Amino acid sequence: MPPPPSAPLAPLRSAIVEALYPTSANILPVVCEGLGLASGDREEAFASKRNYVQGRISGLSRERLLQLAYQLLQDGPNYELEEAVGRVEEAGERLISELLRRSIGRALIPFDLSGHVPIFEFLRDIWPIDRLPSRLYSGGTVQDDLERHMHRNADMDNDEALEAVGAYTCSQRRFFRFLEALLHPRTREEDEQRRLVAILNPLLQRDGFHLAETSSISGYPVFTVKAIGGSAGAPADPLISETLAAFDETSVHEAWTRALQRRTTHPEGAITSARTLLETVCKHIIEDAGGTYSDRDELPKLYRTAAEHLQLAPDQHTEEVFKIILGNCQNVVNSLASIRNKLSDAHGRGRKAVRPSARHAELAVNLAGTVATFLVSTWRARQASQP
Repeated sequence: MPPPPSAPLAPLRSAIVEALYPTSANILPVVCEGLGLASGDREEAFASKRNYVQGRISGLSRERLLQLAYQLLQDGPNYELEEAVGRVEEAGERLISELLRRSIGRALIPFDLSGHVPIFEFLRDIWPIDRLPSRLYSGGTVQDDLERHMHRNADMDNDEALEAVGAYTCSQRRFFRFLEALLHPRTREEDEQRRLVAILNPLLQRDGFHLAETSSISGYPVFTVKAIGGSAGAPADPLISETLAAFDETSVHEAWTRALQRRTTHPEGAITSARTLLETVCKHIIEDAGGTYSDRDELPKLYRTAAEHLQLAPDQHTEEVFKIILGNCQNVVNSLASIRNKLSDAHGRGRKAVRPSARHAELAVNLAGTVATFLVSTWRARQASQP
């Protein structure tokens, strides 16, 4: 895709100039020639190093500027140059809004931002807080601000700390890097990882992204920010997520999120999570309706009980078409219970056991999500109709 006319090339040129400015005027012409730029002499460089570089990059294309920036970054990290590159490469792509970033920051207030990692070490891996200028005091750094207000006075929460480091205005790739570090196994335990994912995914999905479980380290999950669409998600995923999150933000939505994350990376676990999702929804509806169930009740029986409370059992209707549709829903649930028993990771298997593929998991998860949404929507409609 060609870059849009508004691609921010001026900040990139400025960042390249500043990256080369510390170079001695004696050797600046040689360094620039080594980078493939036009030759010149030391007198011109001594007159103005900035003008020397600016005159040689002003007419370069977007692709050549990016190539030059990456050449410079090989010498070491450069925050301003990295940010300028990120903004150019992100131009025209799907982006999350500053509003959503701030919503995420507020959602993180109750959590330990850096988990097992010392806070300054955690933040320095993403932002150069010891070099970024203070937003509060002249001559200080962001690290000084955090030291004073997070450690000494304890009057700065996570939202304010993220504001201080520039999380709400930095490049998207850096913000996503922060989210991935936030959820990394070295930062926190798996239970808290998954609790955070269940909270953050409904927010990210508003702008078309989600945290997907993409790999593992010593059995601990690693999460990556992915765009929803194509293999990363199905069109119905955000709608189902929104419905289930509104019904129950913790156990129900967590089961759905886990099922989504495992569809391609862990099909067996995805099928188990799909069944857990339906079992949890059914139990919540039965409880809310004042009914009871046994701990020994399997999914088909739980679904029948919940369906009766919702007037969704086939024998509660006389219209043939509704009896057929509702009967098929029961058949889908029975099949999900069966596929879970045969193909999921919930039971041990022999050497020749059939293993599910990603397409089996996708079918099971999508069916479970659709049925769960139907149950939740029906329950909410019945609640809304009551005086």
